[in-house]
Amino acid sequence: MRKLFGIAFLLLAVALPAFAQYRQWQQWNLSSDDQRRFDSYFSRWQDSRQRNDHDEVVSMEKRMLDIYRHYNIPAETPFWRVSSNARSGQNPWRGKLSADDQGRFDSYFLRWQDYRQRNDLDQVRSMEKRMQDVYAHYRIPPRTPYFWVASNAGDRDWDSWEADRWRGRLSPDDQRRFDSYYSRWLDYRRTNNRSEMSSMERRMQEVMSHYEIPPAIPYEQIASR
Repeated sequence: MRKLFGIAFLLLAVALPAFAQYRQWQQWNLSSDDQRRFDSYFSRWQDSRQRNDHDEVVSMEKRMLDIYRHYNIPAETPFWRVSSNARSGQNPWRGKLSADDQGRFDSYFLRWQDYRQRNDLDQVRSMEKRMQDVYAHYRIPPRTPYFWVASNAGDRDWDSWEADRWRGRLSPDDQRRFDSYYSRWLDYRRTNNRSEMSSMERRMQEVMSHYEIPPAIPYEQIASR
């Protein structure tokens, strides 16, 4: 009996987080019309980022964030988690490679991730060159994110890519100012200097407001790497 109770408790502990996540996304369930609009904005946002069309990127983000506000979705929520066509067959590059080339690309992609974590820049560049060679063979635009083509990419890759959506938004001068505020904020946080932390936060929020970046976006997603 104790063994059965232990198994039941373990299953409950595993199921509760998944159920809570399901309830969370159920709560954010968009109407069919809003879902279609959001999916269209998301697809155009992806394409605009790939083409480095800054104005169109900002335009699509504003539209998606308007839908976020209507459904009380936190602004820092990655767009792909709300889009119904993310990671679907609508990715034009998924499945285009031959089986052998896909296997090679997936291997390069995994090693590229590992080298990035270890900050082995020479190997990072080596893997990027190999992946770009595959891109050139299949006429895939060079700015296409690697995880869009890799068949072994996961949720973390999508989250990491979207976390970068706020970087590059600021002018060079404003980016330098923001980075200075952020660096000093980190120092003050380590020493628990709350007064100076608040001062730096006010300055960062002023920069964010100027660029229409939602105040809930974590500072590290705006600061230079």
